[in-house]
Amino acid sequence: MNARQDTTNSYLKSLAVLTVLIFAVLAVASPSFLTATNLNSMGFQFPEFGLLALAVLPTMISGGIDLSVVATANLAAITAAVIMKAAPELAWLAIPAALAVGTACGAFNGFLIAYLRLPPILATLGTMQLFAGFGIAITRGPAITGLPDWYTAFGNWSIGGILPLPLLLFALVALALSVLLRRTPVGLRLRLFGANPVAARFAGIRERGLLIRIYAITGFIAALAGLVVLARVNSANADYGSSYLLLVILINILAGVSPAGGFGTVAGVVLAVISLQFISSGLNSLSFSAFSRDLFFGGLLVAVMSLRAAAGSVGFATLFQRKAKPHEGASPLPARNPDAHSWPVGP
Repeated sequence: MNARQDTTNSYLKSLAVLTVLIFAVLAVASPSFLTATNLNSMGFQFPEFGLLALAVLPTMISGGIDLSVVATANLAAITAAVIMKAAPELAWLAIPAALAVGTACGAFNGFLIAYLRLPPILATLGTMQLFAGFGIAITRGPAITGLPDWYTAFGNWSIGGILPLPLLLFALVALALSVLLRRTPVGLRLRLFGANPVAARFAGIRERGLLIRIYAITGFIAALAGLVVLARVNSANADYGSSYLLLVILINILAGVSPAGGFGTVAGVVLAVISLQFISSGLNSLSFSAFSRDLFFGGLLVAVMSLRAAAGSVGFATLFQRKAKPHEGASPLPARNPDAHSWPVGP
């Protein structure tokens, strides 16, 4: 086992212990936390922002970010709702159309970043407003409601009365994304590019095509999240989930994903999603308001980032950043500037 695998596993074990501790503390502090109703409710709630967090993960591994995932999810949901309402006989086309819209939105983000050389944070900040604007123009403000019963049933259906269908979808997407990132050439190229774009260029990786594929995958997963929301709440709105963006970034940072790129695991994201769902449900059980929850999550994001920076300055960077030691006899790769994207000169 190399240094990176060892420290990654250590971080995941620590995060798993933290998740169990949060669960235990809240179970003792709030008698209603362990009720079947509350646990079932959590199983329906967290797949929404859990899928969005999984969508952001590949972009952060690449050294970028996608701030438009919530807007993409809403636009995909609006697309599906419009088709279901306008042509009930063609309602079966709504789901593939929504997934196509999400994929196209992601590919457009990748085009802006790969070909126009826009910084990911600025490109996706702009498209976040663009996609939200499209959604508002389509709905003209009010939410689209009154969807077919067969579709909304999926958002509130449990397999055997125990396993919520959205939770099963989240698990399948997490498994598929884990295989993509760990067992395929695309995942290997993505990690190499995120860790060191210069080395990736010399290795012959076509980063333009890679970035477009990665952001298209992000858009596809975001569209899945939008379809889950649409089925659960029976409505589509351009500004649904406005607080989710902070949450999905917090999840990835808590999961140990490096903001500079190159490192991140699906298992870490899953554990972070579960931890924050426990905290959110616990705060609700303890009668905290939604405003205090947002305040808590914002403070937690700052605290985690500060802790990681402080740990690196006092010599614990291997725990939080998980840098691998160079192999003996191998020349270390040139360092990457985490504050800038490095792009090849050629096509």
